Amino acid sequence: MRNRHAINIIVFVAFFTAITFIATSIQVPMPALVGKPFVHLGNAAALLSVLLLGYKHGAIAGGMGLALFDVTHNYVLDAPYYFFEVFVVGGLATLAIHLLNYRTKPQSFKLILIILAAIIAKFVTTTFHNFIMSLIRGLTLQPAIVATLSALVPTIVNCVTTMIVVLIIYPILNERLRNQLFSVLN
Repeated sequence: MRNRHAINIIVFVAFFTAITFIATSIQVPMPALVGKPFVHLGNAAALLSVLLLGYKHGAIAGGMGLALFDVTHNYVLDAPYYFFEVFVVGGLATLAIHLLNYRTKPQSFKLILIILAAIIAKFVTTTFHNFIMSLIRGLTLQPAIVATLSALVPTIVNCVTTMIVVLIIYPILNERLRNQLFSVLN
């Protein structure tokens, strides 16, 4: 029985890793002074992984999906950062779930607050990452700030896209999958 439980967890983590990888592959390039930012659905898939699988398994799945995309698409140096970032973003979403008592009393406004906590964390961490990467690439302080500001538009678009997608898809998946996933994962 315990073996079957472990296999189920591995299968669900692998499934959500694949979903996150594929969702990140669906992208629209955006202009910026530093890097090649793009709008994608990977952040929404990673957040959905955390919300549906729980913090530990969901963050592993979302982080591996984003990191796997980075490794296979020539963003190798960014892979560890985005793997780690999912744990920060997912952790804040999980904290909001607990503080709002969302699991026992789910309400739409609570879900909005949970997603807002996650996308604010995503916005802050990505902006900080963009600034640090600008400095690492050799820009001095003022150009690094300008480059970071130029990357805000794709970051904001990714955050808004994540908010919309998760607000639409999570209630549907939660209703259909949560009880099945909960019984398998716990």
